[in-house]
Amino acid sequence: MGYREIAARQRGFLLRPQLTEEEIQEARDTGFIINEHLLYTKQGFETQLSGSSTSDTYYWLWLLAFPTIPPEQRYPMPYMAGSAALRIRGIGRIGSGDPMYVVTPPELMPYANIEEKVTDEFIVDDNIQPTDWSLVDDTPVENILPALRRYLLTTDDFEDSADATLDAHYYGCSWDELAEVLEVCTRRWTDENGRKPQTGKEVLDQFLNEYASPATSKDEEDDYDYDEDDDW
Repeated sequence: MGYREIAARQRGFLLRPQLTEEEIQEARDTGFIINEHLLYTKQGFETQLSGSSTSDTYYWLWLLAFPTIPPEQRYPMPYMAGSAALRIRGIGRIGSGDPMYVVTPPELMPYANIEEKVTDEFIVDDNIQPTDWSLVDDTPVENILPALRRYLLTTDDFEDSADATLDAHYYGCSWDELAEVLEVCTRRWTDENGRKPQTGKEVLDQFLNEYASPATSKDEEDDYDYDEDDDW
């Protein structure tokens, strides 16, 4: 397979080992390799096929995380985690200051791109399963609930946390699942009654009462019962 075909399969990006020196020179001479770097690196190239969307940027970072290992040889599959996984899915208001993680099998750590700081941390997991992640815009990303939990452990912003949580519900997570994840946020924020929620359910109630917009239809009202005496 030629380097143009490889680039087409990789959102327009190429790793240096995927080309010979002659091909690199040819690609430069023809203008196929461009110099508008999303992230300056000596490990790979952007091309005429590259984009600059959020999905493109995160795929580029995932590709550069192991610059000598092409995607088809990454097994078990490393994946973007925490805030990066949420942002790729369009969940929450993730900022550039939120830490980004790549979960990786120990077999790939010798090849991890530590020097260029393409991620805040490589998290080693010796038991990565295919069910731990899913492919979103070509990038392997952590499932929503563990990604949300990881994100909530790194932020103390009430509105950002509430926004990500309610987005997660929109994308299919149940209130029960979210209440369980929100156990990591107990005793963090004082509610309108002057007390700090003691359970994940109480944190969720706080988000719904103090942050969420009022329901716009009877269906939305029925979707969640605000009564604090509900059984979870």
